[in-house]
Amino acid sequence: MQIAGVFLAALLAAGFSAGLNFLFREAGRAGITYLGPIFEEWLKTGLALFFNASLPGTHILFGVLEAVGDFVWGAGGKKLPAALSGIAAHTVFGLIAFLLINSGYQVYIAVLSSIGAHVAWNWAVLKLSGRK
Repeated sequence: MQIAGVFLAALLAAGFSAGLNFLFREAGRAGITYLGPIFEEWLKTGLALFFNASLPGTHILFGVLEAVGDFVWGAGGKKLPAALSGIAAHTVFGLIAFLLINSGYQVYIAVLSSIGAHVAWNWAVLKLSGRK
């Protein structure tokens, strides 16, 4: 179930996140910076745990799926760097949650920590890119 669970968890998280992120864009910068990470991190980690799937694997595959979407539907000339950095970022978010849970911390602490990293990442990307 490990591989199937990773695919199922990542696909469901990516699908729900894509729909939610579409709505969150209406909230502007705050939606992208704060709302997206909150739901993405809970979805990725929660679904991985629910399906007894690899936590890092789910986060990595989610990053790949999001990168494909960014590359195919994204705007601008920096699609490849954005896609690759997104995979790396989601890998880090997954490792944060995985390492904290495996160190004995409660799931909510791990998810809140990955949310914090994700918010910081999104804030930095938006700031450096000059996007509003």
